[in-house]
Amino acid sequence: MDFIAGKVVLITGGAGSIGLAIIKNLLNHGAKGIAIVDISEEAGRKAVNEIGKIFDEKRITFIKTDITNKTELEGAFETTINAYKQLDIVINNAGILDEIEWQNTIAVNLVAVIEGTYLAMQKYLPKYKSGEEGLVINTASICGLHSFQINPVYCATKHGLIGLGKALGGDEFYKKYKVRVLTICPGLMNTPISGRPDGFLFPEVLEKEVGAVCLVAQASERVSEGLIEAIKKGKNGSLWVIENNEPVYEVVVPQHKTMKV
Repeated sequence: MDFIAGKVVLITGGAGSIGLAIIKNLLNHGAKGIAIVDISEEAGRKAVNEIGKIFDEKRITFIKTDITNKTELEGAFETTINAYKQLDIVINNAGILDEIEWQNTIAVNLVAVIEGTYLAMQKYLPKYKSGEEGLVINTASICGLHSFQINPVYCATKHGLIGLGKALGGDEFYKKYKVRVLTICPGLMNTPISGRPDGFLFPEVLEKEVGAVCLVAQASERVSEGLIEAIKKGKNGSLWVIENNEPVYEVVVPQHKTMKV
């Protein structure tokens, strides 16, 4: 049986292009209900309208939320429970790129994801999951596996999510909470990223730096397809790369001694 069928999902950044593609794919796989958590009321309502043309609107709920505000973030979890009486999957997908006011990047990409992950693991999934296992998926980036001069703080946040997923995907956490943790790393996208238009540093080397790693800019649908495959195949604590329109694949961060020069 498909793990997604009958499940309730909360996804942050759900009104963006990647979030929207993920939601449609989850609904296609039988998700019972999805809470779309996003800071933009306009984008959220637009997303509900678009999804409602294809699926039953009772299966989707928009919750306007500033995820950097812990009270609002927890309120989104509570609203989801009130709407569906269960919660099985939490996808911390929201992210921005702003190297000028870089504190915002840390607040959204790292702190809010940690808060969302702990709320999911420690408070909500163990109590409200409908099956034996809950699931948390955090969206990192290929920038969590490489370092670019154009976006150092963004890279730092995504490196942090990879470390978070590996640690929380350990046996002791699983035994205590029965929650599987996966991390996905999308490559270059052909969709705009939230943040400042001038959020990159050294824009003159952007194409050179990114082009050395990512060959193809992929559509949001590719990330959603890769995420579904990761859910089906991914073991607790595993890390999955979705890039260059290739099939999703697992990567393993090496033990430090194997990297000695």
